[in-house]
Amino acid sequence: MSLTKLIQQFSGSAELPVEIPEIRDAVVNLGFQDDIIFHPEPIDPTQLRGVFYQYTLRDPPPYGDPHLCTLIVYSGVLPVDWQRVVCGKELVHIMDAHVAHTKTADEINDLVIKILGPLSTEDFGLADFVAAKDKLALYQILPILFPDAARKAAAAKLAANEKTIEGIAAWACLPLQLTRLIMTDEWPAIERDICAI
Repeated sequence: MSLTKLIQQFSGSAELPVEIPEIRDAVVNLGFQDDIIFHPEPIDPTQLRGVFYQYTLRDPPPYGDPHLCTLIVYSGVLPVDWQRVVCGKELVHIMDAHVAHTKTADEINDLVIKILGPLSTEDFGLADFVAAKDKLALYQILPILFPDAARKAAAAKLAANEKTIEGIAAWACLPLQLTRLIMTDEWPAIERDICAI
């Protein structure tokens, strides 16, 4: 339900690109966290593109009110369009149910192995579930990074030959392959399914 609210909050915007700090502020305003910090690191993106760590500060310490924080670390080696997708995907994960969060070193290790390896229909367990949620989050951020109103404007520009698909990807500051998906006739149905999850 919260993801649907977030998507609806941006759906009427025809302004591109939708900035990651705008999405961060919307997640904070929905009450999921008090503070969200982004931090680039020179991470090999073939091994890990992004990760988040949640913690609680007390103000004043040690018994003050809790201040819920999320640190999102992402690969600064990625092109900017992919950095935006990764940061957005991690913002979506903040809204995941707690069962979809890893809590121990072993769970993190199992998840990384699952994400780097093939998703198999024969594997069952927490790592498999969290890996599937990780893949889904990539699709869930797309209607926010490329809202419906902007998609309609982009479709009109494509139809009038005012922009190419490459030009639209640059306008949205999104990877070309994801922009192509968003501009397909099937995308509205995919977006409806994303909202239903």
